[in-house]
Amino acid sequence: MNKINRRRAVFAATAVSFSLVLAGCGGTVSGSPAAGEIDIRNLAIGNYPTTPLDFRASYDHSSRDGSAIAVARLGDAVVSGADVDPSFSYTALSRPETGFVIAKAARPVLDDNHLMLAYSTTVSDRSRLEILYIDHSSGNSSPFEGWENDPAATTFNVTVMQFPDEQQARAAAEGIDSADFAVAAADNVPVSLDRYPAAKGHWRPGIPTMSTTLSRGRYAINVSVRTPTAEIDGLKALATKIIDAQLPLLDKTPPLTAREILYLDYDPEGMLRRTLHPADYPRPGQDEAVRTARGYLHTVDNQGPWKPLLDDNGVDLTATTVKGALLFRARDAKAAASLWTGINGLIQGATDAPPGVPGATCAENPSPNRTSFSQAWNATDRYVCTLHYDRYVARVAGAQLMDAQQRAAAQYALLAKAQYL
Repeated sequence: MNKINRRRAVFAATAVSFSLVLAGCGGTVSGSPAAGEIDIRNLAIGNYPTTPLDFRASYDHSSRDGSAIAVARLGDAVVSGADVDPSFSYTALSRPETGFVIAKAARPVLDDNHLMLAYSTTVSDRSRLEILYIDHSSGNSSPFEGWENDPAATTFNVTVMQFPDEQQARAAAEGIDSADFAVAAADNVPVSLDRYPAAKGHWRPGIPTMSTTLSRGRYAINVSVRTPTAEIDGLKALATKIIDAQLPLLDKTPPLTAREILYLDYDPEGMLRRTLHPADYPRPGQDEAVRTARGYLHTVDNQGPWKPLLDDNGVDLTATTVKGALLFRARDAKAAASLWTGINGLIQGATDAPPGVPGATCAENPSPNRTSFSQAWNATDRYVCTLHYDRYVARVAGAQLMDAQQRAAAQYALLAKAQYL
């Protein structure tokens, strides 16, 4: 019997006993009534699956999928705004690429040194201008993601790259700075950091930006900073503070070999199997990944209200699935309820909750877009529902209220089943 068939057999046997528990034996039981599990078979789930994905499909290792999982892991080790200073709460869309961050002239250096993985994030102390438009068609770098248009903003970008060995990481770090420096050699001035003499950096006097690059083992770290005033000591101090926060995270994140990347586990903590997954096959990537709380903060526009919610309720892991759901794992059931309450406090526009689903709420966003409603996993959808079960809090979204409600009901049923399967 193969792996999938064994799981199906276990599921069939468990489902029978689970149904019996829910339905009861029909006899008379003495004692006082108490709260218990609802009969999830009565929930209006539409066509959404309520069986964990690992009972419906198996994960087949590949270099592409392994790299996607490895990038999410690397993102967990890249500084969030709060790691540097609580004022840095606004995030651009973090991405597992270097194309619009590393200067175009320096990108051949990455190929020459066999870049394996990269993760980049940009954070600011101000929300981005509503009229912002970033034209990436030229291929030129934009490490500040448009915040350079706001003269009052203090902004930084951190890009962490992994290479096959320490020599290539060091060569890449030096080559990135050299190539970027050469773009405007007549205007650029070398910059050194007292605490990190191996870091290579430069700036243009009179321009309020600075870039520096250094290596740490098999990692290379590129840091770009921008302040309201063109004052080199302030730029250097900010860059040093960012590196101070970044290096300890990398020291706790061993670099991976190509073989280790290939064999990374799709769902080692059982998070994705508990997350609503409409598709019948795993799809690792930016939209389907397990992340730590830090990794999740990279994905929200405003880290400010989310950071204390995650910290106070002991959220250690989150998960998202493609066109499915967002799942948080809190310290315990009490913390999950507290997290659920806190999340509900972030949004307005309450509407009808999914029928029969305990601990669930729904809200309407009249103008769905990422900037105004980033708390939703799928912010382009008009309705978002939030629910909790045991130590988990989940969020689903849909273009229609009934669809969002069905997703919420299916997610609740999945969480209930996953406790037994």
